[in-house]
Order: sequence, then C-alpha cells, then structure tokens
Amino acid sequence: MLKDVELRRTSLRDQALGVIREALITGRIVPGSVHSASGLAAELGVSTSPVREAMLALVDAGLMEPVPNKGFRAVTLTERDLREIVELRTLLEPPAMGKVADLDLTHRAAHYTELVDAIEATAAAGDVPGNLRADREFHLGLLAEGGNRRLVDTVARLRDQTRLFNLPALAGTDLLIGAAAEHRPLLAAVLAHDADLAEELTRRHLDHILTEWAPPAARPARRRPGRTG
Repeated sequence: MLKDVELRRTSLRDQALGVIREALITGRIVPGSVHSASGLAAELGVSTSPVREAMLALVDAGLMEPVPNKGFRAVTLTERDLREIVELRTLLEPPAMGKVADLDLTHRAAHYTELVDAIEATAAAGDVPGNLRADREFHLGLLAEGGNRRLVDTVARLRDQTRLFNLPALAGTDLLIGAAAEHRPLLAAVLAHDADLAEELTRRHLDHILTEWAPPAARPARRRPGRTG
C-alpha cells in the first residue's frame, strides 16, 4: 500500500504524517481499516516512533481513532458529518477570503499563479495526490496571508476531513477538472481587491462538495417545483 513511498531521514514524523494523511484522503487507506504504527512503519522503512506520533496527530485531526491493543482506525464519517463540516467551512472561508482580497499580494501573484497552473494540470491528468497538494497549498496559503493562524489550522482540519468523501472517484472526471478551473478567477478577484467576488467565488467553490462531489445520500434534497421556504 505504501511500499512505493520513500522517506528522507529528516523530519520523519512530519513526512510520515504527510504520507499517511494523503493515503487517507485519496483512499489508499480505506475508512474503517485498522493499522498498527509498527506495520505502517515497516512499509515506510522507518522506526515506529515517528509513525506513531504521526498517527496520534491524525487522531487530533479527526482522521483516525485509536483502537486499544490493535492500533489506529481510519475514521468513517457520515453524511451528517459532511454536511456539518461544509457548514463550518462556509461560515469561515468566504469571509476570510474576502479579507485577504483587501491585501496587496502583488509580490505573491507569481507563486499563486504557479499553484493554479499545477491544480489545473494535475486535475487534467487525473493526478489526485498532486492535485490535493497544490489545492491545499493554494487555499491555505491565501488564507494564511490574512495572518490568523488558528483560522488556517481549523480550515486545514476541516478540509482534510472533507476529502474523506468520494474524492478518488473524481480522478480524471469533468467534476475535478471543473473545480480546478475555478481557482484562476478566484485568484484574479483576490489580486483585484474585489472582496465581494472573492467571497462569492469561494462560496460557490464550497457548494460543489455537497451538490456534486458528495455521495448521493449526503446531497441536499431538491425542492419540488412551486415549493417555497
């Protein structure tokens, strides 16, 4: 499962954390499966200690849960969990992105443009891990420009939990490619200091999670014609 991944000998805990988190959110480690720190450490070719530390960090992030005498289980989130996560993200991310649009990010424009290029290229290639890395760096990087570390940490946790739903099935699809295409106009709005548009585009971007990306059972019920309220 993880035997093709090679870790450098520096910051092993952080590297293990990144590899295992990516395996969780891309489906290489499936929800409900139980893994020992020693077992994953053997696959990664490192000692058990940094892997156990990484798995404990994933427990704190809501991605794994401890199983006494066995190891750690990859969490299985419900449709209700997904709706609650998206509600929180919608409360946090659009207004935060609007505030970022008030900043002068001219000196960072090339960096974020490169990330947009990477998001589009990896989506077109069906490279889910690469797309996740570029997408994560783009969104969290922009939010970090606002200077609120707790906000960024909270959104990072919620984003990772969101990714536990249905993402591998989107590889190479029009949905993944379409979502990737939304980053360029969002960046343009931020760089143009159009806070209202940046907020609206962020909100639309989040809407995809429940309306298109989620399993059918988690999607909002469609209203019947003529009904209001």
